[in-house]
Amino acid sequence: MNEPEYTGTATDFYVASSQVADIVNLAITFDRPILVEGEPGCGKTMLAYSIAAEKHLAAPIKIAVTSTARAQDLLYRVDSLRRLQDAQNPHATDARFIYPYITLGRLGQAIHAGQRCVVLIDEIDKADIDFPNDLLEILDTFSFQIDALPSEEVQACIERNGFGQTIMSPTGVKPIVVITSNREKRLPEPFLRRCLYVRLRFPEDPAELVDIVRKNTKLSVEELNQKVLNAAVKAFLRVRAIAITGDIQKLPTTSELIDWVKILHWKGTDIKSLEHDADLPPYWELLFKQANDLDTYPRLTRTTQRE
Repeated sequence: MNEPEYTGTATDFYVASSQVADIVNLAITFDRPILVEGEPGCGKTMLAYSIAAEKHLAAPIKIAVTSTARAQDLLYRVDSLRRLQDAQNPHATDARFIYPYITLGRLGQAIHAGQRCVVLIDEIDKADIDFPNDLLEILDTFSFQIDALPSEEVQACIERNGFGQTIMSPTGVKPIVVITSNREKRLPEPFLRRCLYVRLRFPEDPAELVDIVRKNTKLSVEELNQKVLNAAVKAFLRVRAIAITGDIQKLPTTSELIDWVKILHWKGTDIKSLEHDADLPPYWELLFKQANDLDTYPRLTRTTQRE
């Protein structure tokens, strides 16, 4: 299939390392799902959006996983309630059959469409352990059976809904599946074996962080002075380094950095303010999202100063 390779740097909103880009391209070549892990706020979800953008595809089909999610719902659903309601209507003949009440789920639609697209299964670790196990064969073959559809209704289902009992790509083109996890639960090993694994690390290089912030704030050099941006990134890295030394529940990541720089810009913060107190720069509180962290961090700065 003739499509551009993923570089990780060709969008105006995301930066991925060459190693991550290489794994993404391998996963696409071999039709393997991409399992992405990393700190909350490090860009796991946006990786899927950058893949779609670089390949000139529509926005990802996002499936937000919940604790009650079932794998089958991603594939197809049977609207039993509507069928029951129709059964009480003597003029509704559809209720004698199942096929009028079957619809494909979002992953099922993506497989059946036979067109390149990105499917984002977000935060799979929120679901029950059965959820990834039930996806094993589907992610291996990108095909599945609608077991609820009786064989005698298959032709009618094809004529009415455009699909039969077996769902697969009619063109051989498969979706690019990106799966994110925060490791709240351990994923089963058979599931892990079917994925190519990407671990997004926090970028320690100030120049890379400056590039990420510049892309995501959409602020030009005239709007946001380069020296101010450099000083903000330097202060942020200092805060994060101190936070790592203590019992901080949620370390500030790129998501917090981007929002913080926007606030600094809106407030007109200058270099002197950022350099006045390297440990407690302006609006440092907005870099933390837990009440305990707000109490812990100032104590860590005092410890650091004594050392």
